[in-house]
Amino acid sequence: MKNLYKKYRHFILYVVNGTIATAVDMSIFFLLSDVFGFYFLIANIISVFFGILVSFELNSRYNFKKTDLRFKRFFAFSIICLIGMGLGSLLLTTFYIGLSFPKLIAKILSVVLAGIFQFFVNKNVTFRSKK
Repeated sequence: MKNLYKKYRHFILYVVNGTIATAVDMSIFFLLSDVFGFYFLIANIISVFFGILVSFELNSRYNFKKTDLRFKRFFAFSIICLIGMGLGSLLLTTFYIGLSFPKLIAKILSVVLAGIFQFFVNKNVTFRSKK
């Protein structure tokens, strides 16, 4: 079990950190839209930004342990997150509309596949060691 964790440590922590960041995103979205009355799209933009920020901080400090080049890494991470969101939307549409999967199944598949894409790109681009 220990060897399995060691082998997949970065991926496991990426998923845990993503879960925490999603909880932050959802909480801020709820507070802004339902408690403070922000328009839902404005609330979403703000909450997604904070979710990305939390995910970046957790992954850079505790998962990949890369705290140099902060702005450059954050910029790359943010772009990859936005590309992942676009990929997830494309996959969701393909699974739900194109292939007639149930909506929840389509959403789960799109999140998992986009998340795997983001993990590998972030691991090999955003958090790679300096050369």
